[in-house]
Amino acid sequence: MKNQKKQHHESKSGGTHHPHETSADEKKLAASALHLTAHAVHSKDPEERREEQVEEGLKAIYDGKPSKEWLNTMEKGERSRWKIVVWSIVGLLGLVSALAWAGFWWFGPRGFSGTGLDIRIEGSPQIVIGKEVTYFINWSNVAKEPLASTELRVSFPNDFILTATEPKPNQEPLVFRLGSQSAEARGTIKITGRFTGALGTKSAIQVIGTYKPASFNSNFETLVTKELEYADTVLEGSLAVPVKALPGDDIVLRYEIRNKGSDSLEGLEVRMYLPEGFVPSASSSNDVLDGSLLRRSIGSLAPNATVVMEVPGTFAFGSSGDTPVRAEAGTVTENDSFAPAQKAEATISVLAGDLSVNLIVNGSDADRAVALGEWQRIAISYQNISGAHLKGVRLTFRAETDGEGGKSLIDWEKLQDAAGGVRKNNSLEFTEDAIDGLEDIAPDGEGLIDLSVPIAASLGNQNEAPIRVFVEAFIAKVDDEKVDRTISTKPVTLTLQTDAELLSAAAYTAEEGIAIGSGPLPPVVGAVTSYRIFWTIQKTLHGIERIKVSATLPRNVEWMSVKEVEAGDVSYDPELRLVTWSVNKMPTSVGSVLVAFDVALTPSEADVGRFAKLLGESRFEFTDTDIGESMIRTAPALTTDLPGDALAKGKGVVSRP
Repeated sequence: MKNQKKQHHESKSGGTHHPHETSADEKKLAASALHLTAHAVHSKDPEERREEQVEEGLKAIYDGKPSKEWLNTMEKGERSRWKIVVWSIVGLLGLVSALAWAGFWWFGPRGFSGTGLDIRIEGSPQIVIGKEVTYFINWSNVAKEPLASTELRVSFPNDFILTATEPKPNQEPLVFRLGSQSAEARGTIKITGRFTGALGTKSAIQVIGTYKPASFNSNFETLVTKELEYADTVLEGSLAVPVKALPGDDIVLRYEIRNKGSDSLEGLEVRMYLPEGFVPSASSSNDVLDGSLLRRSIGSLAPNATVVMEVPGTFAFGSSGDTPVRAEAGTVTENDSFAPAQKAEATISVLAGDLSVNLIVNGSDADRAVALGEWQRIAISYQNISGAHLKGVRLTFRAETDGEGGKSLIDWEKLQDAAGGVRKNNSLEFTEDAIDGLEDIAPDGEGLIDLSVPIAASLGNQNEAPIRVFVEAFIAKVDDEKVDRTISTKPVTLTLQTDAELLSAAAYTAEEGIAIGSGPLPPVVGAVTSYRIFWTIQKTLHGIERIKVSATLPRNVEWMSVKEVEAGDVSYDPELRLVTWSVNKMPTSVGSVLVAFDVALTPSEADVGRFAKLLGESRFEFTDTDIGESMIRTAPALTTDLPGDALAKGKGVVSRP
């Protein structure tokens, strides 16, 4: 080992050793190996000679013990050549990759990049109601490849009236199938129309683009929205009212509108919201009065045409102060809401009047629903608030119905009037002949008239209609000045309720005389007697809904079973001992429904000598669909007293065995 190290050290320091040259000893060893190999070739068969040549050659080489420096030099040379080859290959691959990426970025991708259709909506966001306007839907293919299919769906607000499109849509409403489109294709859809929405509101136009890139097998969508504001209108309006008015003064509310646009406006309606306390004296046949709202349909309004709505009337007793008036013109939307395209407002200053008159019906001056046959308690109070003498005063109570021939639904034949007014058709007049002091009411003088009258028990041949009750006061003079002024109270509207009622009955025998009950008659203590209970709902007015009938069974009565159900469901709660009948609704066309169920009575000693109770009071709950009111009505409790029953008549008193 020391000799090897020394030899290696000398080789490095001498500087004369060349790794690729061969020494004299090495040459001798190689020659000897070749000689031996040649000798063996002539004395062996070919296969053996080949093996021996390899073996002897290796022995000759390794027995010669070549220097380690020579072997290391050969190993290092081989590694250097392999490194050169590997790094050359890596460099070549890097160059190819760099050239590929450079070409990609230089020439750009030609396939779908995730955005295929660019859509823009061109047009004014400020809407002038009634004025024709055009919008342009501009589209372009930005996918850098063809589109296999393209479709645009354009949505305008419901109040938009379409007048023209270019091109025509393939499907209503406003669906444009553009088909396949080349890369970078573009186009425009032109849509013209008018808006009829509500002034001061906002809406939007929406476009949905659906497309399929040529390199994909699925659809993509693009959504674009343009917000709109209803900022102006082609309707010009003015509302003219008196600046000041006294209760009882005849005044006129005048609303005028003009179409200053270039196109006719269709389906227009004018509305006036009457001031509080104002009583219209006349109206057009086209007018519809709903509380304080007066509606009039005017249909079409041509360009530059004008329409006027005039409402005459007076302010009722008790009106005073600044009272606002509002009028609007517009259209009724698909969901029955009103979209005003023009609005006008004004204020009337109502001055204090001469005479204050108040009308109270059943404790209130508000509109209310009443039942057929219901009594109305009416109080009429009056007071002179003028500071002067009011002379020749006449008070008239009126009850008007818009039925056939104006016939009232008041049953005047049952009128109770202690003051002794004079009846004239559907009115009751009080003069100085009936009430002392009406000929001259001093300042702050006052009085009260009480009367009662029922609603008719049935409609008969008359159609249902609301009843408007009010009082008119006529003043001939204020002090000695002749005024002949008539003032009215605000009408109180009485609307009829449904006449739906519940009939509750018990039976032992059917109408044909067949027994449907069982057990002893009269009932006997300790013995079971069964009866059938009938509940019937009947009506002639309105539809009703959310119907529930319920009653409680007495302690000595047991539930048996349901026998008949024409509508709804019947149930029994044994813990509450409660029988319940539930019905979803009874339309106007359905006049009656019925259920029947059996119960079993076992009388006790406490029932001896009297009629035993079969069913408690029946509670009838429902909602009148025409007026939207929830109501409760009742039917009396049932006992074993059955005067109309063929077998049980006179056999209802409980006895001992």
